[in-house]
Amino acid sequence: MTQETLGSNRQYLIVDSPYELSRWRPLVNWILFIPHGIILYALQILARAVFFVYWLMLIFTGKLHPGMFGVLAMYERYNARASGFLVGYSETYPPFDFSTDSTDNLAYPPVRLTVPSVPETVPRSAALNIFKAIPHFIVLMFYFIGAAVVALIGWFAVLFSGAWPKGMRDFLVRVANYYLRVWTYVTMVENDYPKFGLRSA
Repeated sequence: MTQETLGSNRQYLIVDSPYELSRWRPLVNWILFIPHGIILYALQILARAVFFVYWLMLIFTGKLHPGMFGVLAMYERYNARASGFLVGYSETYPPFDFSTDSTDNLAYPPVRLTVPSVPETVPRSAALNIFKAIPHFIVLMFYFIGAAVVALIGWFAVLFSGAWPKGMRDFLVRVANYYLRVWTYVTMVENDYPKFGLRSA
């Protein structure tokens, strides 16, 4: 996959790894994921607290805090790498990496996440983005349910065939990118209202 850089087709998450996978992976990846899952739980709590302060700072100062956005980006990247390993995007174990840069540091080449940098100026009205995005969250809820079903079927496909069905894995990546387009809008680093639905990967 290649990174699309224009408009609503932008792909923040890039998965660049073979579709083939050892058949035993679905049986053990969830166990190997546990240390990352514990860290992700803690990072999620941190990210939610940081976002609240980050959002309030825009309201009161009219500026976004780059350091706080870096924490939010770190959580999303860590989640993308660890979750990608869990569902079987790669056999390579993801690193315990906590980079806060907007640009991916390539510490885990199979799964890369690059997000926009904090813009110099953001209108205070962008604080309403989180409320404007509610329709997207409703749509995403249905996509997430579909993605969970696809991931489960994909695991069985790997178990019996040794490879992810291309369409299924690509669907999961497209759902993730739809979520990330909404996330960049909610975090106010992108302020053009995202389009609904999946875009080509």
